[in-house]
Amino acid sequence: MCILKVFSKSTSFKDFAESTTVPVFSCFDKGDVFNPKRGTTYDENRISFDVSDKDWDDFPGQVEDAIAFLSKWESELTELNTKFSPEEMILDFPLYSRLDGNIINQNDYLPKELITLAGRLGLCIGMSIYDKDHVDDL
Repeated sequence: MCILKVFSKSTSFKDFAESTTVPVFSCFDKGDVFNPKRGTTYDENRISFDVSDKDWDDFPGQVEDAIAFLSKWESELTELNTKFSPEEMILDFPLYSRLDGNIINQNDYLPKELITLAGRLGLCIGMSIYDKDHVDDL
């Protein structure tokens, strides 16, 4: 379920979302309602793209999909970065923690091909680690 998240304080991405062939996951403008029950709104413009539909326990699959995604859409993502000058672009890998009573260290590595692609596009890379037993509590 890797997602590419792009943020801008000043520029809406809605026109880009409507015209692009890159698979958009979501798009919100600053001020759009985030949580109607709490009355919270987005404090910046954002667009997110579906990078991988692999499970959170399939990090190698997510990485493989991310390399394919960035390779396929590099020119359109470069255009997005150039045209909109977003403050931040984050390639976010959600992962389940493998730590338990028997495993005390978790290491996950990114291949140089992914790092090179992300670097050319000016992307940050994040790994969001979740406790598998409590993810439904979110």
